[in-house]
Amino acid sequence: MNRPFLFLLFLLLAPVVGCGGNRQTYANVKGTVTYNGKPLDKGGIVFTVQGRPATVMDIVDGKFTGQAVIGENKIAVTASKKSSGPPANLTQQAKEQLKGYKTFMKGKVAGGEVGDYRPAMLDYIPPEWGSASKHMRVVEAGAANEFEFHIKGPS
Repeated sequence: MNRPFLFLLFLLLAPVVGCGGNRQTYANVKGTVTYNGKPLDKGGIVFTVQGRPATVMDIVDGKFTGQAVIGENKIAVTASKKSSGPPANLTQQAKEQLKGYKTFMKGKVAGGEVGDYRPAMLDYIPPEWGSASKHMRVVEAGAANEFEFHIKGPS
């Protein structure tokens, strides 16, 4: 065979063969999340393998489905609801800024006045299941990968 033909053959086969070592391999996962014994209405679940991009799935009516990286995954759950009132710990400076904002916006919004407070969304999942989670699950190739998470926290 001549060299140009071998070079072309190499160029055609290299992408097919690939290096194989760097590929992320994913597997299907599904499961349920309950909060205080009831299916979690809406939220998100994060599967993370160290050194790899996280996989985020929606939780709807207590159920999630998607794909996660094969291996040992750290699990975190998030869910938010409107807060019932303004933050209790507003500093004097924040109160003054809010007052200045209301004065500035007077007449510029429908109804003529800016309200005192618009409820913020607060994450109500306990830190041990959210930001400080140490919960781990193994995702395996070819396995069912069906998980249940039962979270207890404030009502």
